[in-house]
Amino acid sequence: MTFLENAFSHCCIFGWKSKPKKSETGYYSLMKLLQRFVFILCPLFFTMQIALADDQPQVESNGVIIVTIGERKTVNEMAIYPRYGIANRPLLIAAHGNGGAGPKEIEGWLDLAKQHHFTIVCPTFLSAVRSMHIPDDAPYFKDCLHWIENNLQYDKSNAYMTGFSGGGYAVWYLGTTRPDFFKGLFLQSGNFAGNEYYDLNLSGWANKPIHLVWGSEDSPTVIAQNKQAVDLLQSEHFTNFSTEIIPGAHHQPHHDLVVTWMEQQMTATPSN
Repeated sequence: MTFLENAFSHCCIFGWKSKPKKSETGYYSLMKLLQRFVFILCPLFFTMQIALADDQPQVESNGVIIVTIGERKTVNEMAIYPRYGIANRPLLIAAHGNGGAGPKEIEGWLDLAKQHHFTIVCPTFLSAVRSMHIPDDAPYFKDCLHWIENNLQYDKSNAYMTGFSGGGYAVWYLGTTRPDFFKGLFLQSGNFAGNEYYDLNLSGWANKPIHLVWGSEDSPTVIAQNKQAVDLLQSEHFTNFSTEIIPGAHHQPHHDLVVTWMEQQMTATPSN
């Protein structure tokens, strides 16, 4: 039975072909009342069916699924591979840079995810364009994590977040709000807006691993922002952060370094 046939049969379940006898006054009145209820509820039924259809993930040919998250009508796609996650294996959330999007970002991670058996999730962030959109991304990111917790299998003791370029804003100002969810953070030439904005709170990260990477030929702005972030971590007496300057590298992602670091953290002894 098609969707329309199914909907029509539900809407017309109380219908009848012939008019009841006049002597059956009570029955006829009841049927008229039911008919009015059906008339009112039928559009609601269609709306519910369409909403359920919209909630179904879009499955790509490469096995990636794309789901729409939260209440905003655009910039709401989150890409996931594999569809149901991998039990007892790490989870990595990757934040794209300016001009990117979750479905585009995940393409650069697929081979690594398959080779190293981890779940990769790529939301779509407004803040990748400008840090002023961090407050807009906050409820969306909260909904992303809620969806992940309810729908994916993964090792909950090994969840990580990384961000490249403008994706650094999402890591610094959204990822840090959930030290209970993430074991570590990796910044790839990530942008940083200082500690006076967007309620940055690193109190839960004093002993958690944070790794900052940038290129020796990177953007002067990115280099300055990363040095500012390092100064902040040092001033707060953080004990488990590290930095790496890639000789000759420009403003570019380093997916392979992220995965190598993530695997090192899986076997590392927790810092006290």
